[in-house]
Amino acid sequence: MNTLAAFALLTIKSPRDAAMQILARDWPREALWTAFLLSVVLNTCVYTLQQVLFPLPPEVLLPRFAPGAYFAVILVLQLSFIAMLATTGRWLGGQGNLPSLLALITWLQLLQAALNGAIVVVFLVLPALGALLNIAANIVVFFILLHFVNAAHRFGSVWRSLGVVLMASLILVFALLFIVGLIGPANLGLPENV
Repeated sequence: MNTLAAFALLTIKSPRDAAMQILARDWPREALWTAFLLSVVLNTCVYTLQQVLFPLPPEVLLPRFAPGAYFAVILVLQLSFIAMLATTGRWLGGQGNLPSLLALITWLQLLQAALNGAIVVVFLVLPALGALLNIAANIVVFFILLHFVNAAHRFGSVWRSLGVVLMASLILVFALLFIVGLIGPANLGLPENV
């Protein structure tokens, strides 16, 4: 447990060094996929806990997912995002591949689940501090993501990894909008004209 905490601290303080340590290991495929599924399960548990403790008011027009549906959505979105990070990084001259990005993003998701779990506990005691910590955690996770993508693709520039993350995100958003348009917003429980 102390090793994990120390590595989490290293990830926050020096994401590039943490990424290099993750990339230096030859992870078995089964271990990678098991850890990835565990990260999705843990994030689903934290989401469910947030929904139970802090339910959104009915007037807020955000989709509410059952735990199983949330798990499926996050699983598909994370896999798609990892694939887009690998593809767009190669378009920009990177050398990263799917297994290396899967290892890095899986660790980042596990770290994020732990941070979000801690933030839920803080929210119960000091909601204002919890809100500030939530914003700070999202900024830190994004900062780590940029360094992880940079290390995976061996860019030597965080700005190029920012371009990869933005391109991957935009492609994913357009793909989701296209799918929602095909299915129809009403079939998903969303208002047809917003």
